[in-house]
Amino acid sequence: MPTPADICHRDDGFTLVELLVGITISLIVLLATLTSLDAFSSNAAQQTRITDAHNQVRTVMDNTVTDLRGASLILTAAATDLAYSVPDAGGARIERLCVSGGDLFGSSTVVATPVAPTAACSSGTKLVSLKSTSSTGFTYDGVSSSATPALVKNVGLTFSLDATHADRAASSTLKASAARRSAGSLPITDDDLDADCNENGALLSLSADLAFLGPLTVTYATDGGVSLGLPTGTTLQIPEGITTVVATITDAAGVTNTIESDVECD
Repeated sequence: MPTPADICHRDDGFTLVELLVGITISLIVLLATLTSLDAFSSNAAQQTRITDAHNQVRTVMDNTVTDLRGASLILTAAATDLAYSVPDAGGARIERLCVSGGDLFGSSTVVATPVAPTAACSSGTKLVSLKSTSSTGFTYDGVSSSATPALVKNVGLTFSLDATHADRAASSTLKASAARRSAGSLPITDDDLDADCNENGALLSLSADLAFLGPLTVTYATDGGVSLGLPTGTTLQIPEGITTVVATITDAAGVTNTIESDVECD
């Protein structure tokens, strides 16, 4: 019978069966580790995509709310299509958000005169895939659409995004709202009426920054309500001696605003 000392000094190695069993166990452990790492990596990548999509839509919504609360003019007010214009370097920046085929699209263009977009919604840039289009869209003063966009006071935005993760179907709904300060009136101030002095008196005109409002008609009168005559377009030459001018401006939708300016010509 071998003693413990004999066993310790034995030159025999592992048998083939022992090696195969050891290799098999090692492969099983390695495969399980790689499978776990792959699942972790896949879940992390999916979570990153979901987070990126949410961040992108939140940024779009924040920009839209800021625009709508400022000097904006709504051009399209439909349940799945919102378009509006804001001033941009003497022209207008047209922003559009719309839903088509389960996706949210956005576009931004700069034009001389604002008009409602007529191109297909999908011609814009795809922003994100939606989980549900039935719970996504826009509301205007609590209703799904408005035939008079310029009069809309409040705009609501709701987007149901796909938040499916680790084979668990889920959605995440983002909401925002904007109260329009310029609703029912034109975003025009007294500073938008210019009076350029010349040898005949002064030339009245509207600021070029109002181009984002589209075609405008204007009538000029004294502060006492006396008409100063018919303008050529939006400009009018007035004689010397008139110190205060009142301008009534109307846009293509019939929305009107009145502004006043002092004429100081020596």
